[in-house]
Amino acid sequence: MAPAADRGEVFAVKIGNRLYYPQAFLALDREVVAAVCRALGDLGASEKLMFWLREHGALGGRGVAAALDAGVAVSKVERLATAWARERGAARVAAAA
Repeated sequence: MAPAADRGEVFAVKIGNRLYYPQAFLALDREVVAAVCRALGDLGASEKLMFWLREHGALGGRGVAAALDAGVAVSKVERLATAWARERGAARVAAAA
């Protein structure tokens, strides 16, 4: 997954000398994961992880993976991710879908 992380398609959280990737990435289409991760721009890994784990009102009170599994449009999740990144002061944010 390291090459995908280098391209901004996924992210990892470093704990000690090890990198950990969110388990949700394994259950979703890699293009969907990449689109959402890119929309989070240059936020740090911990902020990105919080976005993925948090239940969002805009997603019906579900987390990102659960919402996508339930059929929420990827474009809606991308817009939410872009807004999340902007609110947290990301210097680089993907264009809203």
